[in-house]
Amino acid sequence: MARGKRIWIVDQGGHTNIPTVRFQTEANVAVGIMGAGMLLKWKANGSPYVIACVTGDHTIGTDTAMLGLAANDSTATASADGVIDVYMPLPGIIYRAYAHTGANVAATIVGDRVDLDISATTDAGNWTINEDAGDTLTNAFCIVGVDTDNDTVDFIIRSGATYLGDQDLA
Repeated sequence: MARGKRIWIVDQGGHTNIPTVRFQTEANVAVGIMGAGMLLKWKANGSPYVIACVTGDHTIGTDTAMLGLAANDSTATASADGVIDVYMPLPGIIYRAYAHTGANVAATIVGDRVDLDISATTDAGNWTINEDAGDTLTNAFCIVGVDTDNDTVDFIIRSGATYLGDQDLA
């Protein structure tokens, strides 16, 4: 099966290497739906498992903490838990994704705090930044650049949305 559009890192933010952290993925639940280029969050507060973000994620102060961008595919199977390596969401890292609506990619959206749009949480799903969301205080992603030729946006993950931040909007 062909992979859909994913998210990738375009600027390491001055870091020589971006460290990864290994997290647990749950048997059956994660099969075929967690892989490189997907943003991940805790399944629930206090859970040892991670899950892929979904459309509308991520809301600071409401959703479980975001863990970062998957560096590889989950090793979970239908009957056994697995693991997945995740790039730590360090300050300064810039990510790139396709825009939900390419025609909206313009300099005027730089600075907007937006969310995700995912066509399907499967390997073939397209992961896009939903610039249509407009600027909302609680959204986790801040657009820092655009490429109108390729309909992509560069963004950061706001630290308050991550497990490294404090999940606070103040």
